[in-house]
Amino acid sequence: MVKQIQHPALSFDNDFLKKLTTELSGEQQMWLSGFLYGISTKQGPAAVAAQAVTVPETAPLVKQATVVFGSQSGNSKGVARQLGERLEGTGWEVAVEDLADFSVKDLKKVKYLFVAVSTYGEGEPPAGAEEFHAALLSKRAPKLPDLKFAVLALGDRSYVNFCQTGVEFDERLAELGATRLADRVDCDVDFHDDADAWVEQIAQILAKENAAPQNGNGHIVNGFTTINGATSAAQPTYTRKNPYGAEVLEKIQLNGRGSVKETWHIELSIEGSGLTYEAGDALGIWPDNPDRLVGQILKKTGFDASQNVDYEGEMLSLGTVLKTKVELTNLTRDVLERHAEAGRFEKLKSLVADANALQEYVWGRDVLDLLNEFPHDYSATDFIRILRKLQPRLYSIASGGQAYPDEVHLTVGAVRYKTGRRKKEGAASTFLADRLAVGERVRVFIDKNEYFKLPQNGNTPIIMVGPGTGIAPFRAFLQDRVEREDEGPNWLFFGNPHFTTDFLYQTEWQKALKKGQLHRLNVAFSRDQEEKVYVQHKLLEKGEKVYEWLEQGAVIYVCGDKNRMAPDVRAAFKTIIEKYGGVSTAEAEARFKELVKNRRFLEDVY
Repeated sequence: MVKQIQHPALSFDNDFLKKLTTELSGEQQMWLSGFLYGISTKQGPAAVAAQAVTVPETAPLVKQATVVFGSQSGNSKGVARQLGERLEGTGWEVAVEDLADFSVKDLKKVKYLFVAVSTYGEGEPPAGAEEFHAALLSKRAPKLPDLKFAVLALGDRSYVNFCQTGVEFDERLAELGATRLADRVDCDVDFHDDADAWVEQIAQILAKENAAPQNGNGHIVNGFTTINGATSAAQPTYTRKNPYGAEVLEKIQLNGRGSVKETWHIELSIEGSGLTYEAGDALGIWPDNPDRLVGQILKKTGFDASQNVDYEGEMLSLGTVLKTKVELTNLTRDVLERHAEAGRFEKLKSLVADANALQEYVWGRDVLDLLNEFPHDYSATDFIRILRKLQPRLYSIASGGQAYPDEVHLTVGAVRYKTGRRKKEGAASTFLADRLAVGERVRVFIDKNEYFKLPQNGNTPIIMVGPGTGIAPFRAFLQDRVEREDEGPNWLFFGNPHFTTDFLYQTEWQKALKKGQLHRLNVAFSRDQEEKVYVQHKLLEKGEKVYEWLEQGAVIYVCGDKNRMAPDVRAAFKTIIEKYGGVSTAEAEARFKELVKNRRFLEDVY
């Protein structure tokens, strides 16, 4: 019921106000609003009426939607931006927000919510979304009966808890009373087609929900484009789907003789391609599968490499499909599920259902291992259908985009190992190390990392922690800081087994120290003494100075192994905060979380 309005200057009864709010059309209400505003500003009634009638009679009210993203490297942010631009183009007013800056309490103000969120590691939310995730799943989360929503989840099927964060967001919003506008879409690493379809689906659903105006003045926040009709920057010609053939300019093995590691410095030309990158971005490499593994699988199955098969509507030789189209060097849950179903392997089905057993089984195994342990008589066509599409491998770029605009440098650790009597090798690393010669070309694309970037303020101190091939982005960071003439100090922590054989880019770091471009360098060569020493130990050793840099606003970057190194480095920083900040363990944890939330602690781990 509409209440009577009392005001010193006016008094309307219920019937009159009800007539205005319920019996007039939207266009009539808009006209009346403009007319009354003109009267209040002392324009003549005729002038006001003339202005008011210029409003198109068919223009409905602008509708509002909120798109939020939780992203570790920027993929979810890209999808959110894409959806925002699509909806804004149809007249919706759109706010695109990072979950790091969005509160669960804000959901009460939202009518249409669209979530694009990735899952980090084994089921964890992205760093910037941790606080929102915890609040949403807590008992204090508000009821949301008026909210309508849809979720796009990004993940990787090689992990047991595939798209876990998106699953939790989707289920929790429904539990709080919100209405799904569309079923959740779970995307694997090759997410672009599914994301494009989801964006279009949401646009169509909203068109049916309410007739959106054709010429709205929507806005997108957080620095995105398409504000009041402005268009975003043109996308590069060469992409993941249309890679560039980059020529190999140089290949240098970085480790000395006798090293247990095999690390390659590889330089590629992108001159004339139109591709650009920033320090912190990655290069996508489309590899070929190892010839030995392809031959072993053909021998095991008895298939003829020259026979043609239908692969996604294209007739190709089986040998070509196995070498360039499907994953052979690793196993994922979806492949095991399809193979178990095809062969009715109850043991394999049970293994897939057990998260811990599954994780243990897939480690170090490939498709040939699966065929040896669970043999099944496939046709060639059925066999390739159970396999996963070959995925590009991403390598942190080891050169600065400003220092080397026509080249991309990589630091690649060749993956070679044995299980039983079988020698195995990584698809991309050995492709680059063994099967690609100088002068030959490799299919590449730039994979933007929205967050692992240098501070915009060149005076900001940075601390870089990069053992092994994790050194790659920090070579790029230093090159671009020098190129930009940044004055902020740079501190590098590096680790590897031995000083004499494994000090990657040693000469470059020493020159940078001498020139004052690198201000501090601490190294941890774990096997050069009886007790193993790693980068986290060096951090703790220099803890007082590290804390001093943190207090000065330093940004911390960590790159490398996610399973052992990254957790140990996190723990070291928490210990440093607790010890030198003079706070409790709980307070140190809280302060560390603030660093993460404010993107002053950034990881590029794998």
